[in-house]
Amino acid sequence: MKTADKFKYEWQAGLLVWAAQLWALKSLSADSYWVVILLLFSAMFLMPLSRRLWDSESRQTWRPAMELGCAVLIAASFMANSAVYVIPWLLVRSAAAYEAIRNCSRKTLRDPAELTLLSARIFPAIGAAWLVAHRANWAPWGFDPLIVLLTAAHFHHAGFTLPMMAGLNARANPGCWTRFSCVAILLGVPLVAVGITGTHFGMLKFVEPFGVVILVMGALGVAASQVRRGLERQRTIWTGIGFLLSGASLFAAMLLALGFGLRYLVPNFALTMPHMWAIHGTLNAFGFGLCGILAWRGALGLHQPTKPC
Repeated sequence: MKTADKFKYEWQAGLLVWAAQLWALKSLSADSYWVVILLLFSAMFLMPLSRRLWDSESRQTWRPAMELGCAVLIAASFMANSAVYVIPWLLVRSAAAYEAIRNCSRKTLRDPAELTLLSARIFPAIGAAWLVAHRANWAPWGFDPLIVLLTAAHFHHAGFTLPMMAGLNARANPGCWTRFSCVAILLGVPLVAVGITGTHFGMLKFVEPFGVVILVMGALGVAASQVRRGLERQRTIWTGIGFLLSGASLFAAMLLALGFGLRYLVPNFALTMPHMWAIHGTLNAFGFGLCGILAWRGALGLHQPTKPC
């Protein structure tokens, strides 16, 4: 059954503005340029594009437009070299996280699918806080500025698209495997953050590889679910291709993440940091994130309604 996408103007405008940033931000350093572009891709395009997947009842038509405006200000922050422009994004993401927590019920807390979908609305607020720290030239716990920026980008992708699609798969196909994927992702994302912090301080170094393994296991479950949905015969060819590309991209990205997370144990399997954020980040943003969201939109029958003649 096809349903209209009432948020289409936001994601269409977001894509156009994001494309303009490819040129507008070219003066950034080579280390941070692509990281910023990928972060903006999520804020300006993936979030508005996927909103219809979880927000089908809301009548607050002003909020998506306001969030897009705040996302555009992120780019202004990098061009003006000021943290002030990022504060509105932190506020809207914090408000979205607060609303998600306030409206959750006991049933949500007992359902891994709904809890994971809930976390997809909360984790980006953490990324927004790290983004403010980066633009303000703060170094929380003495982290390198590039690590602060990478953390912000991580919570806008792995903290958003991964739990969202894990929840969608578990909601559409309840079972032990999809529920396990949700639980592993819910545990893995904070464990990796704690592990990286511990490694930075030279303590509890086992937490990072342990968290990475847990997160990768959950993500591989999502990859398998995406591929399985792509092979279902009732899918249209483009929806099927989208699911297959999404699953394959996530599988490849998680193998890279596993090698990097275990770099202290098996150094030969880890990419260098620049290669890691370029390849891993691109696979997550365009392969898994974009293809996966488009596939889910196709599976749920979202389209742009045509105007009557």
